[in-house]
Amino acid sequence: MAEYRLIALDLDGTLLDDRGNIPEANRQALYQRYQQGIIIALASGRMTDCIVPFAEILGFDCAIIAYNGAMVKARAAEKRQIIFHQPLPAVYADYLVDYCRENHFHLNYYLKDVLYARDEEGLKKYAELYSRQTGAVFHFVPDLAIFRGKQPTKLILITDVRHQNSFRTRDYQYQFFQQKLSGQVNLFRTNPEYLEFLKVGVDKGLGLLRLASFYGIDREAILSFGDGENDAEMLAAAGTGVALANAGEKAKQAADLVLDWTNNQAAIARFLETSL
Repeated sequence: MAEYRLIALDLDGTLLDDRGNIPEANRQALYQRYQQGIIIALASGRMTDCIVPFAEILGFDCAIIAYNGAMVKARAAEKRQIIFHQPLPAVYADYLVDYCRENHFHLNYYLKDVLYARDEEGLKKYAELYSRQTGAVFHFVPDLAIFRGKQPTKLILITDVRHQNSFRTRDYQYQFFQQKLSGQVNLFRTNPEYLEFLKVGVDKGLGLLRLASFYGIDREAILSFGDGENDAEMLAAAGTGVALANAGEKAKQAADLVLDWTNNQAAIARFLETSL
């Protein structure tokens, strides 16, 4: 087994169980590796403020790969300096703001580590859903068009998966934008309700490699864990990418190893205890 110097972990469905908690076995196993000098990085689609609390629960200093790789921050010991940031170009952000207003969709707009949304009563349920799932705090504005010409870190269109009108579902919108913006933006389907837009070429894999470069770590010395479609590039980028048993097909295909354990079985601890 390789001598790993960096371990990168997705949160939801990977480090966290289905209740959103870190199994104690995972925490202890990672703390042991941290004490050995291995850098631990938390990698998520969430914004920085919604990732840092999990580092605090772990009880040691972690690097942060946020916004599905669009922003990478060093550890608290390095004052959380921004190592890498590739925002979505304004031309696509402006188009999506107009599209969501015209078609009455909720849009998460992330600018300078602050989450904004349009203040419309009929759409508040989507903001409430997102806040419940991630702990994010919204700043509501009358119209996101006030940011025209800005470059947000990423955007999320949030839909109702149970909507009877197929146009209003996440997968319909995914297919539409796959055709409309193919090769111009990076699209990710994350939670069943979320369709995420990043700059083309930006993903967790790129963020992971930029983080490794900052710390002078070779690709072969990186171990990554994930389960989702948005984890596939991170699993492929690492020297060893590990998908959990509950992972989707895209993540499993990108991984070097697929575990027999799920996120509810402290899969990370089980792997580390038997293999590292």
